[in-house]
Amino acid sequence: MALPDMYRPLFDDAQVRPGLLRRRSPLRWGAHPPGVIPLTAAEPDFPGPPVVTDAVMSAVADGYFPYASPTESGELREVFSDVTETRYGIGNHPDRVVPAPGTAAALWGVVRLLCGKGDECIVLDPVDLLFGQAVDAAGARPVHCPVDKSTGCLDPDRLASLITPRTALICLCNPHNPLGTVFPAAVLRAVAETAGAHRIPILSDEVWNEIVYPPAAHVSPASLDTENGPRVYTVTGLSKTFALPGLRMGFVITPTRREADALRLTFQRLGATYSMSPFTQAGALAALRHGWPWKDAFLEHLQKVRDYCVDRLNAIPGMTCSRPEGTYVLFPDVSATGMNSRAMADFLLSRARVAVVPGTPEWFGPAAEGNVRISYATSLGVMEEALDRIARAVEERVTGGPAPLQATGTR
Repeated sequence: MALPDMYRPLFDDAQVRPGLLRRRSPLRWGAHPPGVIPLTAAEPDFPGPPVVTDAVMSAVADGYFPYASPTESGELREVFSDVTETRYGIGNHPDRVVPAPGTAAALWGVVRLLCGKGDECIVLDPVDLLFGQAVDAAGARPVHCPVDKSTGCLDPDRLASLITPRTALICLCNPHNPLGTVFPAAVLRAVAETAGAHRIPILSDEVWNEIVYPPAAHVSPASLDTENGPRVYTVTGLSKTFALPGLRMGFVITPTRREADALRLTFQRLGATYSMSPFTQAGALAALRHGWPWKDAFLEHLQKVRDYCVDRLNAIPGMTCSRPEGTYVLFPDVSATGMNSRAMADFLLSRARVAVVPGTPEWFGPAAEGNVRISYATSLGVMEEALDRIARAVEERVTGGPAPLQATGTR
């Protein structure tokens, strides 16, 4: 379906305002001095849907800032439940939906509910650092299941071989951060069958489920009919879909109402339920009801930027980059340059004035070495300039001579 023209200008170069972002984005632009292009935190450089801004402003217009009730979120749970069934095929009831102050808090809450000291949790490798942090905080031990970095393939048999009597949880990330893989239904079904047969619950982080590029299609394990019927805790949120990371709005879809009640109690003990302000909930409702045309335009923009970036990175000596099926991060292999992940990140910051995330164990696990992560949720002009800088710096180092720059803008 054609997108209204009103949405396309929301993602042009003029919408990225470095001066404002340095004040408002402390984990990305604000973390570096002027002149550095930050491609680090997976947060967009664009304002979120205008309908969300309007809803939040309306909610604070009277100047009254009350506490939020940890239990009175019925309308939000009902709306999210409808979206989940319609868009993701997960048949559920609002009583199975547990709102959380962000997907990070949701992951921590589920792990804390299901795992304890001495337990083992299977986590993908590489994968986002939040899984390891949550497992460590619960006193459990992460068991790494490799994902092929060049193809993004996950071997269900390899995962099954890691199960022991101490395995308490299988953690999935789909779409996968940082590889951008969207796991096919056959792989997810095999993992789900294994989990069900061993009576091991699955934690499925699906916060990127709307950032998927055709022809890839996201499938949630909770939507699959499987013989063994595993218990699946599905985590998602609004941060990636609608460029709203600071709104801190996440959701967990639990297997049953009883398990939802247990998770709510866990959140209460962690003090997390009181972090969802009435203004957060007003913004979330506006996004879930009216934000989808904005999301469609955002995805159209991201696909164009993705294709440009992948082609440019693969033209740089010593770098190879797969084309992600989902997310808005890239994970190029830089090992052929002769630099490891940390050295490359330091080199790009000092020589190219571009900040990236190194593929070190503390960020993405042991298997991430040799790669760096690049977020491209910005304008095409910003990425053109960033990749011109990267190409020039790397080519000079690898070839020993200067490389010509393409025409760039100034930022």
